[in-house]
Amino acid sequence: RSTAVDGIIIIDSEARIRVFNPACERLFGYKPEEVMGQNVKMLMPSPYREQHDGYLRNYRDTGERRIIGIGREVLGQRKNGSTFPMYLSVGQGKNEEADIFVGIIRDLTERNRAQQALVEREGRLRAILETVPDAIITIDEFGIVESFSPAAARLFGYSADQVIGHNVKMLMPESYRVQHDGY
Repeated sequence: RSTAVDGIIIIDSEARIRVFNPACERLFGYKPEEVMGQNVKMLMPSPYREQHDGYLRNYRDTGERRIIGIGREVLGQRKNGSTFPMYLSVGQGKNEEADIFVGIIRDLTERNRAQQALVEREGRLRAILETVPDAIITIDEFGIVESFSPAAARLFGYSADQVIGHNVKMLMPESYRVQHDGY
């Protein structure tokens, strides 16, 4: 059995599935015998499903690449009908003088979930910074201001746009300003 983390599907020039590795079984919920010889579009939701054969035909006729040799984010469809975000890269080769297409599939569900959680955390932090009555300023390890609350703007007399991206020492009296970066 393959230990590949990513899904690997090989299709022939008629879009029929010829290889469906164990990672694809986990991703899509099908056993290999359920998909072998079937058109790969069965693993795609609309509108990809309806467009797939046209893309393949167009590539064979014109050589125009929509996805072959180019990776992109698309949706996959599981056996149960649910969809998941995936990164698909497709390469072309020859097998016994016939064209084959190798698809490498990476499930992006966890990555997208982590990105969404980060966006939500940043939104909560922004809401706190916008409403807290005390001045809050965050800086990076170089002293560059990353956030500047409305209370800080009222206290220092600068707008956030005037301060963010600049060294925090701009808010200090001269005697402290020259020594700040040394600290």
